[in-house]
Amino acid sequence: KTSSVMGAHAGLGVTTLAVASAITGTAMLVKKRREISKAMLEDFPMYILTNHRSAVVTIFGLPLSLLWDGALRLRSHYIKVVKSAPHLHDQRVMTIQEQVKNRPDKNAPLCTARPGWMSVSLSYRTYKKKWDAIAMPLYDILSIDTDNLIVRVEPFVSIGQLTHALNPQGFTLPVVPEMDDLTVGGLINGTGIESSSHKYGLFHEIIAELELLLGDGTVVVATADNEYKDLFHAIPWSYGTLALLLSAKLRLIPCKEFVKLTYTPHTKMESYVEHMRTLSGEYNGDNSETTMFVEGLAYSLNEAVVMAGEFVDKVDVPRGCTNRLSLWWKPWFYKHVQKILSKNQETVEYIPLRDYYHRHTQSLFWEMELMIPIGNNVIFRWLLGWLMPPKVSFLKISQTEMTRQLVEKTHVAQDFLVPTRKMAEFLELAENEFDRIYPLWLCLHDHAPMPGSLLKDPAVPRENGHEMYIDIGVYGLPQCVHDKREDEFDMKKSMKNVIEELRGMDGFQMLYADVFNTREEFEKMFDHKEYRKLRSKYNADGGAFKEVYDKMSVIL
Repeated sequence: KTSSVMGAHAGLGVTTLAVASAITGTAMLVKKRREISKAMLEDFPMYILTNHRSAVVTIFGLPLSLLWDGALRLRSHYIKVVKSAPHLHDQRVMTIQEQVKNRPDKNAPLCTARPGWMSVSLSYRTYKKKWDAIAMPLYDILSIDTDNLIVRVEPFVSIGQLTHALNPQGFTLPVVPEMDDLTVGGLINGTGIESSSHKYGLFHEIIAELELLLGDGTVVVATADNEYKDLFHAIPWSYGTLALLLSAKLRLIPCKEFVKLTYTPHTKMESYVEHMRTLSGEYNGDNSETTMFVEGLAYSLNEAVVMAGEFVDKVDVPRGCTNRLSLWWKPWFYKHVQKILSKNQETVEYIPLRDYYHRHTQSLFWEMELMIPIGNNVIFRWLLGWLMPPKVSFLKISQTEMTRQLVEKTHVAQDFLVPTRKMAEFLELAENEFDRIYPLWLCLHDHAPMPGSLLKDPAVPRENGHEMYIDIGVYGLPQCVHDKREDEFDMKKSMKNVIEELRGMDGFQMLYADVFNTREEFEKMFDHKEYRKLRSKYNADGGAFKEVYDKMSVIL
């Protein structure tokens, strides 16, 4: 009997244990399934964004970009028709001034509250998360004075806004940087260049007046010849580290409705280098009488097309010779130029002015080929070309940490300013260090002395103190990355080699891109002596503003 009871108890214990194990197992399975479901919910979007980014950009990025553009146009129209922009500007300045004067932590560095994702640069800058961000809703064209050839604008006015407003009136900026979304503030505080820069210099050369807010809350107006002339000359390349820009007056020039563009193919490096230097006017010491626009696209070390353009009236355009590049079904401009290169025959076209100014916008130069590989396909262009291009802002938002790291390691997006006397040497350096990234953008500019600026004066100046430089834009993936041999490319090593050689050539790196220098190396390329004196004089140091290096996307 005792044995039977013990056996019954043992059987009951086993049964209880089995039930408990089953319950525990079921609970664990449910928990595991929940974890798997949660992980799938969290990881699946990341998987899609990382491995199918092209589809995401096409399905979501293009429509959102269109809606964003439409909202900005409606706002601009509302301000123009209903509001008094100059009066509102003064009110906004007072509000911004109060923010600066009354900020609780006077030691926190100042910056604008414009989100980093809205910048056109593909680089990531995180300083705004830590600094005192000042709201600056300054997006309007304040006045257009065609008699005195001056336009007054707020800093967040875009190049697209300006060309839409100015060109129909028969006027334009002497230098019109390519991308629609570039802002006047970014171009003044940083830099800007275009195919007319061999005549007019970098974007800052067209500034007539700057309205600035100093670190202590004082508003000053700086010109090239008033008491704040030292500050006026130092603002370019300062990247908002001397003062906050409130408005600017920019010079205008008359323009015509079309550009007559002559494409000249070359099959030797020496040939296209010499052609561009001749067109720039550097040999005769006077670039004021040269052709209005000069640009080059290099498709290999020895193959390039040099383009020279002039303003022409509509009545002078021959029938059947117009190329409206902005039409949605048109091939991307660099592909169009490459086709001319393959024919190896000089070609002349007549392009509407605004189409010419934004000839690379549709394809973001050639970066769209990486984002949407089928973007230049004729079917895609006809069906969805009218939505192109997506905003750089949305491209940045759609990046995952994995794609960001891949871009940082393999994708080159750099502009190097090189004296034309060193152009051939740098082209060979870029071919070797960046493993045949092509096309290359070639854009001349007249480099003038900039007292107080980070940018050093010309090393081998002409009689007028200027020197001809060329911007060599390197955008894309090295050939070894295209060939799935990513391990063969070391971005940091290549960039450090290029920057070291660039310094020896008296050249500069544009600072919108990733910086691969230590602070000491950075100060070898850019002159900080007068810059720091001005920071002290205008209350920029001691907490109000950090130095330029602190704002860059530094990768060491």
